[in-house]
Amino acid sequence: MPTADIATEMTKADAPSSASLGCDAGRDSVNDGRWRVGNRMLAIVSALMLVIGIGATGYRTVKNYQVPGPFTPEKQGLCDFHNGIYFPARAVFAGESPYSDAYAAKYPVARQIPFFSPVILLMHAPLAILPLHFAEMLNTLLQVAMLFAIAAVSAHAAGYRRRLDVVLAIAAVMIFTRGGHITLFNGYFTFQLVLATFLAVVWAERRPVTSGWMLMIVSAKPTYILPLGFLMLARGNVRALVVGAVLSIVAATVPLGWIAYNEGGGNLNEGVSILVNQIVDTQEVHRSMEDESPLYSWTRLDLFAIIAKWSGNDPGDLPHLMVMFGLLALPMLVLYRRMQIGIDDGLAGWTGTLLMLGLLVSLYHQSYDSLLMTAPIAGAVGMRLTAWQELRPRVRWMMIALMMLPAMNYLSTRTFLNRFELSETMTRVFTSLSGISLAVALLVICVLAWPTKPATEKISNTQVS
Repeated sequence: MPTADIATEMTKADAPSSASLGCDAGRDSVNDGRWRVGNRMLAIVSALMLVIGIGATGYRTVKNYQVPGPFTPEKQGLCDFHNGIYFPARAVFAGESPYSDAYAAKYPVARQIPFFSPVILLMHAPLAILPLHFAEMLNTLLQVAMLFAIAAVSAHAAGYRRRLDVVLAIAAVMIFTRGGHITLFNGYFTFQLVLATFLAVVWAERRPVTSGWMLMIVSAKPTYILPLGFLMLARGNVRALVVGAVLSIVAATVPLGWIAYNEGGGNLNEGVSILVNQIVDTQEVHRSMEDESPLYSWTRLDLFAIIAKWSGNDPGDLPHLMVMFGLLALPMLVLYRRMQIGIDDGLAGWTGTLLMLGLLVSLYHQSYDSLLMTAPIAGAVGMRLTAWQELRPRVRWMMIALMMLPAMNYLSTRTFLNRFELSETMTRVFTSLSGISLAVALLVICVLAWPTKPATEKISNTQVS
């Protein structure tokens, strides 16, 4: 990808700091198109940890492989690839609705899929025509490639252009997070969503059409595209959003129309009615799952789920959307104000932090979605961007801890909670820590990022030092 498309806004001297991962800033600032290793020891240790992490995850996947069929908590290896990608895509090819009870009865899956755009199924269509085990292997390789791509984009956005050692370090940390491990283990498409979200933000101003294609991928999950769309609107990314909306509608309408036509036996109107009822029913099934319910889930990150858990009341989808708009109001206002006076320090800066935290806090998200904080954390730890450099160390490390906690909160895993007999209150505390930490981080960054004076010159997310 072109260097100029990723934010790497620096201080005037672009000088190294003690927290800059042992970089040689003078050499690193020269962009000659070649990858380099700035810290050999960091590269060796990171590569070793990465091999251990991927190897351990692979071993666990094979040992706990889920034979396609009913779900069992003890056997989850590649279960999301089976239930959420491979068999749903095969059903769409056959003109069958993966949202229907008939699909769940016919195919070896745990249940019908929740409502997400079939665009993600079309993306994985080449895998669906392959034998299952071959498709599993290729999907795992794709997941590893996405892991490195996310690490590379994050490193670049944080100011470490073509630094192999930093990319390896970020990838190694990711594989040991809850989100990184479970995505590779279950075979879900979270890596694709995170990478597409990052690139949509990165390319929004300079390459709006390309950003729109990325938004089409993000639209696979409404809980991603809805808050991200509003936040990017406040950022001023109108062209990218228009392109993304058009592409998303087309990419969803064609396969949904195909499904509806077949479900209605050639009668499109009747098929649409049947499909709508199926989607309503599958959402009810989805909400009834213990790990999805805001009342009982140990994996939810959004603030709505925390409030519902402690109040003992789940008011439903419409209030959830109203809460989303309320939670987005402040970060949108901050982003709009920054846009007005020309401040945008990119994906790994305070702009990206506002976008990613607003996305996670405002609407339904699971623990694996905490991978969205990879780039902002890289920016805060790497200290190459002016905003992070000028922040007081105590506040900066507090922000890092708040953003990092959900990724490392193993107190809120099924394994930990089942092993220890905790009281209901302690269970609520452990399962609320991640969401609370992100909500606090969002409030803090809104205060920090509010511009107190006009920028002397525009800081663009396409600027290169």
